[in-house]
Formats: sequence, structure tokens, C-alpha cells
Amino acid sequence: MRNLTKKGIVLLIITLVLFPLYSRAVQELQRDEVVVQMGVMQGPSGFSTIGLSRDEGYLSPNARVEVTVYPSPNEVVARLVNGELDFAALPTNVAANLYSKGVGLKSVATVGEGMLMFLTNDPSIQEWSDLAHRKISIPGAGSTPDQMARIMTVALGFDYESDVELDYSIAAPAQVAQMLIANRISLTVLPEPFVTLALNSNEEVSILLDIQELWQALTGAGNYPMTVIVVSDKFIENHKELLPVVMASIEESVNWVNAQPEEAALLIEEAGIMKAAMAAPAIPRANLVFRRSKEGSEAMDVYFKVLYGFDYTSIGGDLPDEGFYYNY
Repeated sequence: MRNLTKKGIVLLIITLVLFPLYSRAVQELQRDEVVVQMGVMQGPSGFSTIGLSRDEGYLSPNARVEVTVYPSPNEVVARLVNGELDFAALPTNVAANLYSKGVGLKSVATVGEGMLMFLTNDPSIQEWSDLAHRKISIPGAGSTPDQMARIMTVALGFDYESDVELDYSIAAPAQVAQMLIANRISLTVLPEPFVTLALNSNEEVSILLDIQELWQALTGAGNYPMTVIVVSDKFIENHKELLPVVMASIEESVNWVNAQPEEAALLIEEAGIMKAAMAAPAIPRANLVFRRSKEGSEAMDVYFKVLYGFDYTSIGGDLPDEGFYYNY
């Protein structure tokens, strides 16, 4: 009994001594864990990063990402500006606009290329001249569909201010798609997955023009960068060593989404980005890519120069300089 008592006392002493040390070690480990905040929008721009939500968001033993989905670019922008987000997936021109206005961020990768189509449900349109004085519904003034619609109309020989009517009365692409399906509008420029939705829902809907093919014919360049990943200057300053880890995980996510669209679509719905039934068939046509910004800077430069020529305010009034493209 005495030996047991002595052993019990020794164990108690060891426990009392080591437990505080263990607790402090755990606290230090928890304190060292970096939680990376990423913002994405509802819609296809959020597809590329959905793989990050696997494994409870852990990128490494001491780094975890939390992806928050927002309904509009404005909400993502607001949180980038006030420092709530470390990373974000943004329309390329929005990223350039913020950079030109002095917001502390850099472009680190292109994760989505052009996926716009000029659609109609009107079989009477047989020639481009048939578009004269017709109304073309555009989801969102200043959006990529808007910019490309203006470029398209000029390329087809029209003045978009007088020869056709660009109608912005319906801002949400989902609503525009439903109006096209219901034959309540006849012409529109839409991105995926709404192109696939419209084509599958109304046999009268057809593609008048692949915007990407027009872009390549006009510029001689490849596809245009539609969605980019940006990182805050503050994150680079404080966690530069984690940047390659985050970006490798995003690249892996893009590859996984492209390879497993059905499985990815379930996570896309779970995150509140889009219904799985819409996302799954659209992923193969969504042009998800991963290209470091330095590698894709030439395509972005062409894109920015064209946008600047049409509306320099769309990219903040200036062409982004080399500092916009961050090489990690």
C-alpha cells in the first residue's frame, strides 16, 4: 500500500508539473495556426476554389483556410478594402480597378477564362444585319458580359449607343436566363452555367456567337482572363512563406474540380455558390484554369488594353503596372 501511495503521489506531482506545460504547448500550437480568409462570389467564379473546403480547410498542419461566399463583387471588395480578407476570387477588371485605386493587393493567378456566349431564341435572325435596332439584355452594367457585348457589337459593325439597345434592366444572369427560356427576351450575352441552362431548357435557344472565338480573332491572343485570385499586401508581409502553400492548394482544387465535376458540384451547393444540378453540367464548359499571374501577364495586358480603349474607368483609369503581377 505504501508503495502504491508513493507511486500515486509521484504520478500526481508529475501530472501537476507537466499539465501546465502541456497546456501552454497546446496554446502555443493553437496560437501558431494561421487561418487564411478567402472570399468568393456566388456563381462560377467560386468554382475554382471549392476544393479548399475539403479536409476541413486544412492546407498544412498549421494553416487552415476559411472560404466565405458573398452574393456580389461589391461585398467581396468591401471586405478586401477593410482588411477582413487575405485572398479573393474577383473579376479581372475589378482586381485591376482596386489596384489602380491604391488598394493593397496583388494578382497571383488566373483561375477562370472567358466563357460567354451570345444567345438567341429568335430563328428570324439569319444575318448580323438582323441585329440592327434590337434589344440585347445584359446582366449587369460594367460586368464582363457588358464589356464583351460592347466589344462584340463594334466588331460586328454596330455603334452600341445608337444601332442596338443594350438593356441592363435585369441585373442577375439567372433571371436573364429564365427570361430567355420563357421567350420574354430574345437576345442576351450570358456566362456559364446559364448558357448550359438555357440551351438545355428551351430547344429554340441557340448560340449566335462564341465570344471567345471573336476575342481570339480580334486580338490574335488566347482566351481572356475572366477571374483572378488576389492576395492582400498584408498577407504577403506577414505570411509570405504560406503563399506557395495556399496557391498550390488552389491549383490542386482547380484540377480536382475539372476532374470530378459531379463531386465538386455537391460541395459547390453545400457552400451556397450554386445548385449542384446547375453546376455539374456547366463545369466542363466553365474554362477553369490555373495560371500564375506572371505566366498569364501577357494575356491580361492585352485584355486590359482593350478594356482601356473602350472604357478606361472599368480598370480604374490606368493600365496596371508590373507591380500588379506577383511572382511567388
